[in-house]
Amino acid sequence: MCHSTCGKATFTNRLLIPNTSSSFVIGTTRFRRSLICRPSRSPMTVSVPTRRRFFAGQNYRKLRAECRKKKSLFVDVAFPPTNQSLFLDTQRNSDIVWRRPGEISDNPKLFVEGASPNDVAQGILGNCWFVSACSALTHNDAMLAKVIPEADDQEWGDDKLYSGIFRFCFWRFGEWIEVVVDDLLPTKNGKLLFARSKTPNEFWSALLEKAFAKLYGCYENLVGGQLADALQDVSAGIAETINVHKFLGFDAESTVTDPDGRLFQTLRNAFDNQALIVAAIAVRRWCRKTSSNMCLISFLYPYLTASFNLIPFQAKNKEDIEKSLDCGLVKGHAYAVTAVRYIDLDAKHRSYKFFSTVERQMMIRLQNPWGEKEWNGPWADDSPEWEQVGDVQKKEMGITVDEDGEFWMPWDEFVRYFTDISVCQIFNTSMFSLHKRFHESVFFGQWSANGVKSGAPQDRAGGCLNFSASFCCNPQYRFDIEKGDGGEVIIALTQKEVCEGSKIREPYVTIGMHVMKVENNRKHRIHQAINPIATSDYAGSRSVYLHLDNLEVGRYVLIPTTFAPKEQTQFMLRVFSPQHTYPKLLKRDAPTQGLLKCSQATNVTKIRIIDVKLAASRELYAYCVVRSEKEKSRTRTTEKTRDPIWNEEFVFHRKTQRQKYIIEVWEDRNMKDKLIGRSVLNGLIDNDRRTVELDLVANATKQKIGKTVVEISAYDDAMYL
Repeated sequence: MCHSTCGKATFTNRLLIPNTSSSFVIGTTRFRRSLICRPSRSPMTVSVPTRRRFFAGQNYRKLRAECRKKKSLFVDVAFPPTNQSLFLDTQRNSDIVWRRPGEISDNPKLFVEGASPNDVAQGILGNCWFVSACSALTHNDAMLAKVIPEADDQEWGDDKLYSGIFRFCFWRFGEWIEVVVDDLLPTKNGKLLFARSKTPNEFWSALLEKAFAKLYGCYENLVGGQLADALQDVSAGIAETINVHKFLGFDAESTVTDPDGRLFQTLRNAFDNQALIVAAIAVRRWCRKTSSNMCLISFLYPYLTASFNLIPFQAKNKEDIEKSLDCGLVKGHAYAVTAVRYIDLDAKHRSYKFFSTVERQMMIRLQNPWGEKEWNGPWADDSPEWEQVGDVQKKEMGITVDEDGEFWMPWDEFVRYFTDISVCQIFNTSMFSLHKRFHESVFFGQWSANGVKSGAPQDRAGGCLNFSASFCCNPQYRFDIEKGDGGEVIIALTQKEVCEGSKIREPYVTIGMHVMKVENNRKHRIHQAINPIATSDYAGSRSVYLHLDNLEVGRYVLIPTTFAPKEQTQFMLRVFSPQHTYPKLLKRDAPTQGLLKCSQATNVTKIRIIDVKLAASRELYAYCVVRSEKEKSRTRTTEKTRDPIWNEEFVFHRKTQRQKYIIEVWEDRNMKDKLIGRSVLNGLIDNDRRTVELDLVANATKQKIGKTVVEISAYDDAMYL
């Protein structure tokens, strides 16, 4: 995650290094090597992509109709009830028996009294990353209805023709994928092996897990995974992973605190806005101390030795994974966040409640997907700290002493133990909502070398900024910030899953993105790298995320890249903003010229309007207009000042060697703007950059009334800038 304030961000020439701190594998005793660089909630209307396709070409309605016609139960040939659907090695011996819910329970139901976090309990499969995401999903009825469509129609009942077929939907690469499964489930000794509900005759979680396993090729492929991926799969949201140490500004080995509640408020706001949140004590190691503090890396357990310095609560070796700490928390394990709130210590100050402010405690509620093993420290279910809370509030919060896997923790203890938090934001894009609305733009593209050498004009796989010669060959997108009230833009870059439904899991390409502020009137691709105002983490993960805040008015270019040149894959770019930003793909390198638009510009000129020095000084709201041939562009309006300063740039492509530019200074008025004066700039293509002071001539009297300071850069190559 990156938060950037335009105008305050600094940039240093540095080598980009794939980030390993923002992504992690959770809930597994089998590891893959990976390079890796949201009480009840108020309802909110959420608009999500409606494109849908059938996984493996299987149409639920057609298959169900066929089964009903034949009066037979559905058996999925695409995901058969055999070892093929269980293991990577189909020759493995097992005594697993596949049974239908009616063979496990007398009165099977999809849902029993709705959905709740306690409905989802993890089985023997190391997939708490997915089970926790499902627990979080139960807090958002709209999203749950997306993942399990027409649940009432799929439910068992005397008035329904049972066919043993169910359907679920998962979001991938801009569309919802409908996955069909039969209801034959893996059992041993008559009991479900994998995900199950604590209510014995409820089966939605077990069937949902089966559909997810089908999407991943087999059940074994669900062992170990990334929280952000699971959250995105069940929500179509924007998933980011927050490293607690990094967010709060602590180094790797420090004890973390959140004294001003900044992270608490961030999570509280996200949860109240329907985000799905999962927290974890991540599986990582710390390498030896280095001066650069770059010591967090992903790892393979066989190479772990005692010579490494580790955080006390992180998993240190393979045997430590999913083992309990003394406090009851489990290492290498994911927990769904089911509440983030303040509680009033109203019982503690009961006798003084009319004379003083009631003390409040920051708290978070978590759900262990195992359905057991809870926090046993301060504020545990039977802890004496709860005597400080009145009975009415405790009842409203649902405080129990049951070992159901759900528990409250004080915030200071949470940030002490938990290392990573995956937050999946679901942005409200509906026009018919009273909540804050975001405008969404979606682009599909690809990094491709197009059969040419790196850096050639047709190359669209230029790599990151480390490769300056080819960096600008990447796809480019522009967007505008038009209002100066704190421009906010959220960007998500997602690469396509190349092995959907396959047992073979290909590693992701390492991806990232840069945002650069460019000339106000730029309509074509940039050809020289500009210092970025923001850069995302580079990660070998499905998605990376960038949050820009307080952006200045102007035009920006967004460049998504792979880490290295010539890496080729498809990507999807999603841009969210509370205001219109008009994002657009930049296709052309330079404009065409002439009547028929058949000739190319031969040179390029960049003009930077620095400021205006007026002889008769008075305070005014001012802006500049730059005219050249038929083109006209303007700066922003300054605050009321005697000395207007802009520092804004404009770019012009031409065929002629000598060019004339008119720079007009205007006073912004309520009724009709007033032209103060003009300056004339005669530009010469001299492949140089220089600063000049131009006479500012009054429009009415034609007298000199000050100076316009500009910087001009002119080059005889239209694709130089």
